[in-house]
Amino acid sequence: MAEKRKAVLMMHIDQAQGELWRTALSSQQLDVTWENVSLDLVQYLEKCDRQNIPDLLIMDMAIKSPNSETLQSSSVCQWLSKNEIGTKVVLFNPRQEKIKDIEHSWALRRGASDILPRLSPENLMAEVARVTALIGCSLSSQPLEKIAKNVVTYSTQTKDSRNDRNVEVVKTSSVSTTKNNSKDNQKSNDSEVVMYRGVRIRR
Repeated sequence: MAEKRKAVLMMHIDQAQGELWRTALSSQQLDVTWENVSLDLVQYLEKCDRQNIPDLLIMDMAIKSPNSETLQSSSVCQWLSKNEIGTKVVLFNPRQEKIKDIEHSWALRRGASDILPRLSPENLMAEVARVTALIGCSLSSQPLEKIAKNVVTYSTQTKDSRNDRNVEVVKTSSVSTTKNNSKDNQKSNDSEVVMYRGVRIRR
């Protein structure tokens, strides 16, 4: 009897990026389902038989739950943890070519296994490898190389971290210093807490 293929459920806001992900993952012999962003993932998973729950969820980090301001990623990660289900959650930010440390910390605190940037011919192999490794699948590089060569690159709308509205720097100490030695600089860094999408992350 043939081994059951690993199942992946995707939710993407960016159509072109969704197509690229579907093509890349399907080339790795994965059973890929692309759901509409209006789907309530928690309700969907609750109706699934345990054996039919996807091995991996890839979703745009900006997707919100229907009729709610809650991010789908938060609700899904909480539900999976509560029900002790080993499905891996990978968040995706197609608006960034590189994931910031603060975004990575935020994703892990939410319960996700990883967060990935916008796919491009340059990073396609590496990002797909990260995903397949999470669910114990070996990488088949040849089809990915072919896909990367055929990718049409689009101009991206990357935001400078200074313009990121999701980041708010909060000083937890009013200590000021004009000294330039490393110890004082370290103290200054340690006293900084960053609020990212409602989560406090110490730098």
